[in-house]
Amino acid sequence: MSVIAYDSASPQHIPVNAAAVFPYSDGSYAWSHARFPRARYRYITVRGDVNSDIADYEEGAVFGAAALRTWANDRLEKHGNHADLTVYCDKDNFPAVKAAMAGFTWHLFLSTLDGTQPQSYDGMQCRAVQYTDRSDLYDMSVVWDESWLNR
Repeated sequence: MSVIAYDSASPQHIPVNAAAVFPYSDGSYAWSHARFPRARYRYITVRGDVNSDIADYEEGAVFGAAALRTWANDRLEKHGNHADLTVYCDKDNFPAVKAAMAGFTWHLFLSTLDGTQPQSYDGMQCRAVQYTDRSDLYDMSVVWDESWLNR
């Protein structure tokens, strides 16, 4: 079953009744899911926080093969079998992410920003798809397997 999730640099713009949120765990946009007590969540890291489930792969965040592999290795080292590796990236960066994550078991959080919500991309299942960006308000994503989200 799918669910719509929100993320934002300004979480006060996210509807308070959001079913799911993706808070940022670090960096200048860090915020907590506590603002949305009924929402399910997973944290996004922009600086490689090994306690965060999603690496944001774009310039200014966990960018480049070395940074992404360091996050993945450090997360696996700290969390072992409980480590879940999900990488957020757009279509242009997908080939670099796929190459950097070779040898890891990981999941794709694809950014399309064109309204499309594919369930797979380039032969890989999409765990989630960010399909719209409401500039300066919030982003909206569809999460294809809501059992992945925390309570």
